[in-house]
Amino acid sequence: GKESFGRLWSLSGGCPVGQSSSPKNAGRSGALRAPPRSPPMSALGPDSCALGPHATGKQDAQHLCNASFASATIYYPTESGLKSLPSVVIVGGWGCGEQAMAAWAPFYASHGIVAMTIGTPSPFTDSPAVRSKALLDASLALQGEHERADSVLRGRLDISRRAVQGYSLGGGGAQLAALADPTLKCVIALAPDGGYMFPSKHSLSFPSPPPTAVPVLILCGDNDEEAPPKKFGWPHYRQTGAAKLIFEVEGGDHYTPLGPAGGTKHQAEAGSMSMELWCVNCSTICACWMCQCPLALWCTPCPCATLNGPTGHAADRAPRGAIGGVALAWLRLFLLDDETARSQLVLRPDIASGFECSGIEAPLAMDRS
Repeated sequence: GKESFGRLWSLSGGCPVGQSSSPKNAGRSGALRAPPRSPPMSALGPDSCALGPHATGKQDAQHLCNASFASATIYYPTESGLKSLPSVVIVGGWGCGEQAMAAWAPFYASHGIVAMTIGTPSPFTDSPAVRSKALLDASLALQGEHERADSVLRGRLDISRRAVQGYSLGGGGAQLAALADPTLKCVIALAPDGGYMFPSKHSLSFPSPPPTAVPVLILCGDNDEEAPPKKFGWPHYRQTGAAKLIFEVEGGDHYTPLGPAGGTKHQAEAGSMSMELWCVNCSTICACWMCQCPLALWCTPCPCATLNGPTGHAADRAPRGAIGGVALAWLRLFLLDDETARSQLVLRPDIASGFECSGIEAPLAMDRS
């Protein structure tokens, strides 16, 4: 059969079949010159977690809080000329204070995305469903800053471009938010945990068929023992009906996705409670286990204390910088409508032990007969 011109162009590496792009052919009279090639696209790597070009500020947003989220901080680009800014709301996981997610927010803000971190009222007992409601309530509350007279974001938000991001149980909550609110532009789930220990109505489950409206990115580590990807991340990915991508970091643990440069347990625990309180809580929980109390893990804070130390801050270069690069590219594509991010997202980062995507591939150029 007849080959299309477009396919022949592709198979010849950008040159029409039968012609060479070598300098000797290019210099001959009447020779067909090949168009210049674009430089090959490389996967996102260590230098993709750097801060962006915009100066940032932050503002306490306690005035936005309600029953579903107890604290909030807004990070934003300070340049007043930047308008129609999209936004992302970020929540932590089991036992996390708001500051556990604070490395992500200024990173996004420096790239032109308003980010708000939130803390939930009961971080040791809040289920994925509770965190989902917190994310959605906070996202809608944040849009009110567009009209509030004294707001630094007055007249600067695009209230139609919203995303949410969550870690661990918050990652399960973020995916629930994607199922509940089709107006979200996208979702990011970090080391997601579906909350299997909670009653089914409070945990993550997927309807059949699953909705296709809200794209979902899953970032996880292959050595995560708290929320093993084989138990959570990969099954969540396979049950997602929308555009999706999963990036599993080689050697990464439950703390790795806590920041764009890759988080660590040591830094995350730096903001935890004192050793004295640790001992009190440990003793109380042990007593609950001795009494065979079914709520042993919920009636007091965990001995590991509130996880409230930010970790994995943006850096010009970091071995696991592709974590921030992929997350930012996801928001660039779906919040900023930046199509150049699409070709970056489909390339497997060097630090990936597992990587798969669906629905985000660049459309093939139409063949011409």
